[in-house]
Order: sequence, then C-alpha cells, then structure tokens
Amino acid sequence: MPGYSPALAIVTGVLEVAGGVWALAGPGRKAVLRPVAVILFLLAGYQFSEVLVCAHPGTPVFSRLAYLIITWLPPTALVLAVVCAERGRKTLRAVAVFYAAAAVALCIWILAAAGVITRSVCELVIARYFVARPFDVAYALYYQSSLLWIVFGAGLAMAGAGDAVARKHLASLQLGVLGFMAPALAVRILYDGPGDLLPSVMCHFALVLAVSLFGLVLREQNRARGLRRTGQASSGSSGESHEETDP
Repeated sequence: MPGYSPALAIVTGVLEVAGGVWALAGPGRKAVLRPVAVILFLLAGYQFSEVLVCAHPGTPVFSRLAYLIITWLPPTALVLAVVCAERGRKTLRAVAVFYAAAAVALCIWILAAAGVITRSVCELVIARYFVARPFDVAYALYYQSSLLWIVFGAGLAMAGAGDAVARKHLASLQLGVLGFMAPALAVRILYDGPGDLLPSVMCHFALVLAVSLFGLVLREQNRARGLRRTGQASSGSSGESHEETDP
C-alpha cells in the first residue's frame, strides 16, 4: 500500500452520509428525496469500502463489496430522473428497470465467480483493481452506457418539463454526473497503468455529484416550505387546510 492515505475517503464518506440523513430528515417529497439519499449513501459506502480494501489488500471480499456498491449507482440515479420527469417518464422507467436487472446480474456474477476481482493495489488516495477481462468489458459497457442514459435522459426530460423546480432538479442530476464522469475518464486516459483505477477515481470525483444533490435537496426543501407557507396563508383566509402529497 504505497503511501495510501484514507483521510480523503473517510471525510468524503462522512459528508455524504450526513447529506443523506439531511435529505431524509427534512421536508419535501419523499419520492424525490429517497433516491437522492440512497445515491449519497452508496457514494459513502464506496468510500468506506475502499478504506477497507486498502487496509486489507489481500482480502478480495472488500474489493467485491466496493463493486457491489457502485453497481447500484446508475439505476438509482435513473429512478431519480424518472421521478423528476414529466414527459418521457415511461421510457426512462423502462431504462431504469433494464439497468436494475443488469445490476442484479452483475452482482450475481461478482458474488459467484471467484476470479472476477483477483487483487487490488492502493496508491495515495486511489485503489487499482485487477479484474478479469470478460467482466471488465461487461462492466464497462454497463456503467458507461448507463451514465450516458442518465445524462441524455435527464436532458430530454428537462426539455419537456413544465415545472421549473423539476427542470432544476434534472439539471442538478445531469451536471453532477457530467462533473464526475468527464474528469474521471480524463484521468483514466492520462494515467494508464496496471489495474483499473476508474471506480476509485470516479467515486472521488463524485463529490461533484454529491454537491449537486445537496443543492437539489435544498431546493426541494425550500419548495416544500414555500408550499407550506402558501397553504397556511390560504387556510388562514378561507378556513381550509391544505397538505402537500407525494406525486
């Protein structure tokens, strides 16, 4: 483990856990906030699993755990896009179901095949994973295609969204994904070497996604507070009460 420091992963993971708890504890539509919280918890889970990977490099179970966690990021992000979309929701829902099924298949592969991930090497703040070639190709196709679906699907949904808050939510998701996908791919191209560093680099750059999701949560909570104040004012003038419900 040449020079690996777990501090960055631990601090990032703690912040992401705090963000997920904040999303669930505050006001707003739970249909929107739950997938946001799950994404933040998954990001935090990877950070903590990487610390375990680098603390016990000879124990492949932790490397498998890291892959199991990040496998569920794309389907969860697609669920968030479905919830926020107005037009194209059926298409996005079908895509989310497809990638969820693919995630299940990949998780079974990771758990069932002993040679999928053979070993790991940790350097500075990243981990490199040595992965079997067939799995590497299948996983890359799954992950990169799913990220493209999130980016372009959110863009199409944004174009058809009549609600300003929904458009901003979709923009936060899209920009957050682009904000970690592009730099991570650039690092992978520039710093080639033995093993695959992309999962580690992507999850560290995913702090950009986490910040975007923090903004989404704040916007959703402000929306809920605004509706509550409007409902209270309306109730005070008409004697009727109004409550917000999930879509």
